[in-house]
Amino acid sequence: MKQTLSIFLILFSTTAFAQNWYVGITAGPTFSNYKTKTPWEEVSNIGYTFGATAYKQTSANFGVNFGLQYITKGYNHVICNTITDKLNASYLEIPIMADYTFIIPSLENFKAHLNLGFYSAYWLSGKYETESSDPDVIDSSTETLDFTKTGTSRFDIGPSGGGRIEYILKNGSLSLDFRYELGLIDLQKQINDNSTNTNRAWVIGISYMKLLSK
Repeated sequence: MKQTLSIFLILFSTTAFAQNWYVGITAGPTFSNYKTKTPWEEVSNIGYTFGATAYKQTSANFGVNFGLQYITKGYNHVICNTITDKLNASYLEIPIMADYTFIIPSLENFKAHLNLGFYSAYWLSGKYETESSDPDVIDSSTETLDFTKTGTSRFDIGPSGGGRIEYILKNGSLSLDFRYELGLIDLQKQINDNSTNTNRAWVIGISYMKLLSK
């Protein structure tokens, strides 16, 4: 947790007094699963994210994009036609990405951005949910994840890449954002476990950012 917040505070302190930077808010859905393949059908665990976002313009075409966001991830396994097994996990996350900007031809007030970087995250809480749609099976349950007993790693980090389409306003902008995250940490490593329980997620957001200085 301290490592994640330290990264954000260092970046904020170095850009807070610089020119040509934007700050704002973002929110949207997430579609996630573990990288590990299972014998069951895997479908996206649909979650959400919201938080603060910032963009620092360093030149005409380059900048840095970062944020501090609450995000939900996990997995969703369909054991059979009527039973599903889910992990719903909540994180505090900092995405940091280099940003390349270019004008979209023939579209006034629009810009496109390509992003590449990494994210770091701290796992706040988790719940296992087993659900059945069979009326003859009522063995649905919810269990809170115990980090200490399971030896689960609470810190996650990995590469991230994506882009955004930005519409320029008078003193700010609206953006449709998307990024893909691929975790590198085996979050739930067990003895004699050959699986790799790493996060993978699509993150989509609508962002509003305001220009603070010129």
